[in-house]
Amino acid sequence: MDKIGLYLHIPFCAGRCPYCNFYTQAVQSEDLHKAYLHALERDLKARSDQGLSFDTIYFGGGTPSRLDGTLIAEVLTVVKDFYPVDPNAEITVECNPSSRLEDFLPKVAAAGVNRVSLGMQSAVDRERQLLGRTADRKRVEEALHIARDQGITNLSLDLMLGVPEQTEDSLRYTLDFCLNSEVPHLSTYLLKLEEGTNFFRRRDRLALPSEDATVDYYELTSQVLTGAGFRHYEISNFCKEGYESKHNLKYWRCQQYLGLGPSAHSFLGQDRFYYSPSLSDYLEGIGPRPDGTGGDFSERLMLALRLEEGYTGPLPDEVLRKIKLPFLADYLFYDGQTLRLTEAGFLVSNTVIATLLEDV
Repeated sequence: MDKIGLYLHIPFCAGRCPYCNFYTQAVQSEDLHKAYLHALERDLKARSDQGLSFDTIYFGGGTPSRLDGTLIAEVLTVVKDFYPVDPNAEITVECNPSSRLEDFLPKVAAAGVNRVSLGMQSAVDRERQLLGRTADRKRVEEALHIARDQGITNLSLDLMLGVPEQTEDSLRYTLDFCLNSEVPHLSTYLLKLEEGTNFFRRRDRLALPSEDATVDYYELTSQVLTGAGFRHYEISNFCKEGYESKHNLKYWRCQQYLGLGPSAHSFLGQDRFYYSPSLSDYLEGIGPRPDGTGGDFSERLMLALRLEEGYTGPLPDEVLRKIKLPFLADYLFYDGQTLRLTEAGFLVSNTVIATLLEDV
């Protein structure tokens, strides 16, 4: 089997951000943290006879940096003891700048973590406060320094577009901060009001930019970053050459990965499966649920069109006919081999992809 990705979900946070609908728990019990990491180790050992090997490992959340770094290091040791791990594997950990990174990052870096994704969201302190983020801009700068002091230079910042009270000037301020910080990767997400979140309940009272303004912010972000030498390699992601997220590329290229932890999803062979979003279920050893098969044409096309590289391969007649529709001309590029979205197409990707796949 080719080397695959390993995703390890850490479901603990200091609290729930008002826009977040990921599976998390605001529990700060060291005993519970240890019990959970032991459950991850249990499932890692249980699959060690399946011939899996990894070239990307990703600790996501939640907030992995809420844990003692020794626990993350312990899990990495188990992975390396029970599985072949590529010596050049990309090993990522998500961090919140407000965590005690002075203690956390030296421990995980010593264990092999070589990439850090920081949840900044905005460099404007007021916007960060409205998003439930407690660290200020200065602390984000400190977090980057701490990571670099540990030899971690593969750094990513998360940004959000269309957040409460955001303006073109405030976005430019955030983008300037990112460029001055010289991080090689940026993830830029449009705020989506997810059901069940605090923002969804308060949606009529939020001072959100208009839809047209948010589109302008997306285009501005792309113009500024590509003008500064970043590749817009995925709808929401920009990088300097060679700094793509190798782990996330596995998802978009419909490659295999194993996910462990409550709500974590996997794609192995042709099968997709996931763990229920329940910490207690996971601690009790309740296994994953089947989620059908994966990797068919529709799924591969849908995921590939998120990427700048697009989809290369034969296309059914139904798709070839739709590519020629006049109203799609500005949104698609096709040279007879590769089909991809244009920059304008990225903004309306859901509609374009749904049109292409209708009746396929």
